[in-house]
Amino acid sequence: MSTLKGPVRFRFRVPEEDVDVLIQGDAEWVHSLREDLGLTDVGWVQPMATTGRVHREQDGNSDDELDESDGEDPILLQSDEVVELPGPPPDPSRIPTVRRVIGEMDLDAEMEKLGIEHPRSPSAEELSEIISEMDEPEPIMSQVSTDPIAEAWLQRLMRIAVRKFGVTALPISVIDSAACEQLDRSGTELELWLEGMWRLGKLVKVHGGDRFGYGPSPRWLEAD
Repeated sequence: MSTLKGPVRFRFRVPEEDVDVLIQGDAEWVHSLREDLGLTDVGWVQPMATTGRVHREQDGNSDDELDESDGEDPILLQSDEVVELPGPPPDPSRIPTVRRVIGEMDLDAEMEKLGIEHPRSPSAEELSEIISEMDEPEPIMSQVSTDPIAEAWLQRLMRIAVRKFGVTALPISVIDSAACEQLDRSGTELELWLEGMWRLGKLVKVHGGDRFGYGPSPRWLEAD
């Protein structure tokens, strides 16, 4: 019995007698069918994989006759063929080796090298100093607003918090201390106004311990 396994192809040809037998399938099934047909002592078998070698079962044909009878390109049947890849050969020595002890990297320092600031909560003084140097914004006209100028100032304040400091919300006390003059309201009046902005979907409310703050809704933050 053949030692081949997996899918194989059996071929037996006698052109002068108009005989041409081709069987393809699992090796055991092909061998069993050859026994049933009485063809175990004739023909030849090869793996169906393109890199397999031809397995001769009989010495009655030459290698040239086998290639011609099957119509296969003999190049495809060479298991030792070397495939040439395009481009220059790989050079591992050109790849720099970087070794670092796990946990040794200083993330803050690496972020600074890339120009990325570490998120931190800004103080009311920092925010107040920034917006005090700004010109008065254009009033919010594209949305329903009870106070277009104050809403424009609040939008600027939230943009600074998000884009410069990387925070998504500010405590009410910080908003009050940083921009009560621009918002033209403070204390309870400011809290009620911010609550109304939240109910309109322009702000999000963030709870933290015994206090809460407000952050911008992304759609409102990008609106003019």
